[in-house]
Amino acid sequence: MAVVLLLSLCCPSLSFGHLPHHGEHHSDCLSQDKDKDNDNPNSSLPLGGVGGGSKEVLHSSMIGVGFSNILDTYLSSYNYKGTDIRVQRETMRMTNLRKGHVANQSLIDFHVDINKNRTRNIKEYAGGIRYAQGWYYNFMGGNVVNPVERSHTRFNFAVGLSASGYLGVVYINRSGNNPAQAKADLILNVGGLATYDMVIAHHHYLWRYQVTFPLMGIAFSPDYGQSYYEAFVTEHYSRNVVFAYPGNMPSMHHKLTLDIPIKRYTLRVGYVAQIDQSLFNHLKYHSYSHDFMIGFNKYLYRR
Repeated sequence: MAVVLLLSLCCPSLSFGHLPHHGEHHSDCLSQDKDKDNDNPNSSLPLGGVGGGSKEVLHSSMIGVGFSNILDTYLSSYNYKGTDIRVQRETMRMTNLRKGHVANQSLIDFHVDINKNRTRNIKEYAGGIRYAQGWYYNFMGGNVVNPVERSHTRFNFAVGLSASGYLGVVYINRSGNNPAQAKADLILNVGGLATYDMVIAHHHYLWRYQVTFPLMGIAFSPDYGQSYYEAFVTEHYSRNVVFAYPGNMPSMHHKLTLDIPIKRYTLRVGYVAQIDQSLFNHLKYHSYSHDFMIGFNKYLYRR
């Protein structure tokens, strides 16, 4: 009777009137342990990112500082160089598109630039924010969101499209009719991501590289010699909305990061290069920035 009572406490599914044969108690307890494992959100996410991958979300926040070089011939014919301060917030997850092979990325990029001219007697201030949503197809059953735990290979890559919008301004503190220049665009981009899982002493260090190129879109630009008073007060519009494509907007964005695991969180360090160029209405513009970034990222699991 004591044996039956003990078994009933270990495995409540067993009846008091039946003493299990050899092996029945072990298999029944294993089935209950398996049910408990299914409650763990990690166990519902298969390798390769196929199916159920939309429950896993990567959040990353980074801040950085670096070099800035801006030329805007609407304001001045000289380059202004100085410091760029940048903040990025990124979210990535696997979706159910194309049988779970498509990753979604949302990115917020905010920057502030403080520059001076060559003689360092005139200051320039610039800043802006870009928001992007992208969808990237993972090849060979890979997973660029969490390749360390969800991929069969150390190297993963994905390509896709993203849509982005930008609002910004460039201001030079000198007298003149047009001391500021507004920046705005809506762009369709093409790009790719690649990851490599580097293992050292049983620790996983994840390299991640992303590149983006503008494909087509629309952008705001004043006409050559046109003032903002003419454009917005007298309503003298003159090709202020232009079609953007690689021929008049040859730009690219690069991002290289290294994820370093530290207990429950992951330290992320990296390098961001923003190469923006345009030639609209005979007005030349470029903004080159190179930043060292540092921050943290964390994986969350949605039910």
